[in-house]
Amino acid sequence: MPEVKSPFPRSNISLRKKTTIRILLKSVVYAFAIFGILFIFLLFAILGMVRTSSPMPMIPEKAILTVDFDANFPEVAQDSLLFEMAPSGVGQISFYQLLTVLSKAAKDDRIKALAGRINVTSLGLAQIQELRKVIEIFKNNGKRAYIYSPGFGSFGEGTDEYYLASAFSEITMQPNSDVGVTGISAEVPFIRGALDKIGVTPEFYARYEHKTAMATFMDKQVSPVFKMDMNFLIAQLNVMVMQDLLKSRFSKPTKEDFLGVMDKAPFSAEYAKTIGLIDEIAYEGDWIKNITEKYQAEPVSVEEYAVSLYPNTKGKKLAVIFMEGMISDMPGVRPLEGTEINSRLVLAQIDEIRQDKDIKGVLVRINSPGGSYGASAEIWNALNRLKQENKIPLVISMGDYAASGGYMVALAGDKIFADAATLTGSIGVLGGKFVLEDLWKKLDVNWEAFDPSENAGILSSNFKFNKTQKLAFNNALDRVYKDFTLKVSEARNIPLDQLDKLARGRVFLGQDAAEFGLVDEVGGLDAALGELKDRAKMNAAEPVVLVTYPKPKTLQEKISELLSAAPVVSVKATAQKLGLDIRSLTVLKHLKYDAIMPPVMFNM
Repeated sequence: MPEVKSPFPRSNISLRKKTTIRILLKSVVYAFAIFGILFIFLLFAILGMVRTSSPMPMIPEKAILTVDFDANFPEVAQDSLLFEMAPSGVGQISFYQLLTVLSKAAKDDRIKALAGRINVTSLGLAQIQELRKVIEIFKNNGKRAYIYSPGFGSFGEGTDEYYLASAFSEITMQPNSDVGVTGISAEVPFIRGALDKIGVTPEFYARYEHKTAMATFMDKQVSPVFKMDMNFLIAQLNVMVMQDLLKSRFSKPTKEDFLGVMDKAPFSAEYAKTIGLIDEIAYEGDWIKNITEKYQAEPVSVEEYAVSLYPNTKGKKLAVIFMEGMISDMPGVRPLEGTEINSRLVLAQIDEIRQDKDIKGVLVRINSPGGSYGASAEIWNALNRLKQENKIPLVISMGDYAASGGYMVALAGDKIFADAATLTGSIGVLGGKFVLEDLWKKLDVNWEAFDPSENAGILSSNFKFNKTQKLAFNNALDRVYKDFTLKVSEARNIPLDQLDKLARGRVFLGQDAAEFGLVDEVGGLDAALGELKDRAKMNAAEPVVLVTYPKPKTLQEKISELLSAAPVVSVKATAQKLGLDIRSLTVLKHLKYDAIMPPVMFNM
């Protein structure tokens, strides 16, 4: 009998079965691997909790407080199981906690001196200014502050590190190291040419000429307005830093003195000592040994000292809300992707404060370049309602950034404080989308749209805006800009015709914003907290209980966060290996009105 051939050959069926089995086996292996990793995480976390449950570190009667300023001191300390696995035995402390600990150490008779170390820091310029003030307080209490550096930038970019170091009583450097006090500069990439080559067209519109956040995508080179704004900003920052450095390190300072130093940098530590920029040259081991022997004291890290301080549980309650990162209205939390200000979470925090009638005032610390206009307006409105309904004062403290959407949130404050180097303002709005139409043509992919109305496809990244869509979009931008400027005018008591000279997307330093009335006073967290206590009719020396937000997570919340994050991380890693960044593709399709400041990379 002749063989009858099947239309579905057995070999293919067998191959498919084997492929399916291989995929299932790989899935099982990957699943066990993920749960194995999670088990290790949880094991370390439990060990960490056992470790941290041990008695608090005892501070000796004679101690040297040590601080590594290269460590990360975020506005919002990371609160997760991953950070509890730190080998140091103590968790991360926030920037506010650092300021608080240094202030307490200044009055603690057990702390005989401060010994800092710095090489490459992640601290921002405004944060450094706040630290300089606290270090001055430490010295004014009759204590010496020492700092060591293995090098302030080998070929420049050591200005911010030296800026902080100059506030100390004595600066010591490693032999044969370099001082790169070359000043503050900035770099901004312009990638429009590259986007054109691959067929990606950025279609963004802004209100108005100084709102240049998307210039990096829109332009092939810097525009005259952008160049003028950046040159002015950089010049101001350099003058500010130079004046502080001259006061700190020269007995008879002149502008020419330090300009000459900057022009010669980078130079050796030996030369830096001859011109008075540093005091001593030694290796780190010898440096710390000399300090401990001088005071007959033991070194204690700032993290250990922070753990030893019992929180105050008596006094009137004040709430402190920390907001750091881009402002977003997207649902969910992404704990492993950096910080963001999620409006839903912030609104929940504000609602919790509203229900606590024992809270007598609220301090809001903002460190944000802005973000979603809608999310910013939601937070602004909720803060206004909070202080009106509960009849409590609300004070704002700006960090390194409080611009655009971040500035809008600040408008809710009864009084606004900014550091001299804070970047703020940027009163404006922009929006648009990246269009892939030309990219699809290069790939010979054709899209056909079936839209029931003229603007149904306005969100599509596959087609450019048509005339009707452009008109609708720009009309929306006009409405949003009008709303933003009206809020500023009413909150800051600035007539709209005068505000036009301060708006249109312009970015200001905190010191200039105070002069123009966009903020009330130049000062940091301590000054803002003092103002809040005064407005809450509290004595300056009266003890307070600070209720901070976000609140520390419970163990259950940390475990849940880690378990939910792991599959997301694995999926994202797989997608990236395949050349797909899912989040980026989502952003390309998302038409939005954003209030953000220009992306600037400062070299200091």
